[in-house]
Amino acid sequence: VNADTYEQAVLKYMAQDGKCDRKEAQGNMDAFLENPQDWAYQKMEEKNNGKFIKDYANANMGKKQVVLTTVWGLGAVYFFGNLAYTGIQGGMLSDSFHRTMELLGVNA
Repeated sequence: VNADTYEQAVLKYMAQDGKCDRKEAQGNMDAFLENPQDWAYQKMEEKNNGKFIKDYANANMGKKQVVLTTVWGLGAVYFFGNLAYTGIQGGMLSDSFHRTMELLGVNA
């Protein structure tokens, strides 16, 4: 989905709903694009059966969830960054590279 199509979909959702703001419309469009069938089912349940109205605009935005996501993200970046750095600076990738260059007769 390109930016113009997404923008038009958000504006259309805002116009059809009539009472939601841009943030809520974007949350709904993101949920729709991620899984259209579940989103449509949720909306039908809200409309027909009076089920719980899911707040797509503020999903996963609680302080605890934001901190948890940040910690996991930083941990993953550190782990993979360290793995790549170690591999390049003399670990397994460096040894393999030097051995390949020896086999090819090239001084590395």
